[in-house]
Amino acid sequence: MKDAPIHLLLFLLLGTAIVTLGTFYSDADDTRARKAWPRRMLNFFAGCAILVVVMLVCEHTFASLG
Repeated sequence: MKDAPIHLLLFLLLGTAIVTLGTFYSDADDTRARKAWPRRMLNFFAGCAILVVVMLVCEHTFASLG
């Protein structure tokens, strides 16, 4: 667990790069892409957070069965 902050930082860096590139490549107009970028970032990181919660619930549920 001592590497958790480094892994979180790398995830944030790569996630930001992926969302930014996807936003600007999907829209021909940079002005619209800049306006859509915050919403896409929020959607991406909120989706990742929901996935983490689901995985932790599953881990807690299935680990307690044994």
